[in-house]
Amino acid sequence: MKCIPFSVAGTALTWITLLSAVLSPMQVNAFDSQKLEDFKTTNVCKYCDLTNAALTTRDMRGADFQNANLSGADLSKADLSPRVMEKRTLKSNFESSNLRKADLRQSKLLGANFASAYLRETILDEADLTEANLTGANLKNASLKGTVLKGANLEAAKLDDAVFCNTTMPDGSTNNTGC
Repeated sequence: MKCIPFSVAGTALTWITLLSAVLSPMQVNAFDSQKLEDFKTTNVCKYCDLTNAALTTRDMRGADFQNANLSGADLSKADLSPRVMEKRTLKSNFESSNLRKADLRQSKLLGANFASAYLRETILDEADLTEANLTGANLKNASLKGTVLKGANLEAAKLDDAVFCNTTMPDGSTNNTGC
């Protein structure tokens, strides 16, 4: 075995070089800016990556986010409700996204991932969240009137002051505590 002499300063420089080489592909805003521009004009973002995108207060009624990654995106006060007579399924990743005061009423969100998402004061009336992952999500003051949560994971979710009325719970029971 061959020993290679090194100095303390050289070791620090080597570690910094190694760390910057490993971390350089990582981006704070991982989304594709061209996909974001395309989405703004077409309202379609199938299989696209909008990680950490700023989409606050945007009118996105009828947007197609089929299998899109919106983790960490700021969608606060955005309108994501379907257009009249439109019933799209959004099986998308909203992990750690900010959806405060967003309008998701009547949306089909089967199997969507809302783990650690901020859904405070969000309107989810008559939305279908069957099999959705809401682990650790903040749903404080959210409106869940007529919402279907069958099979959804609500582990560690914050449901303080959430409004339940004709809400189908994960076990299939109906919650009318807020009617």
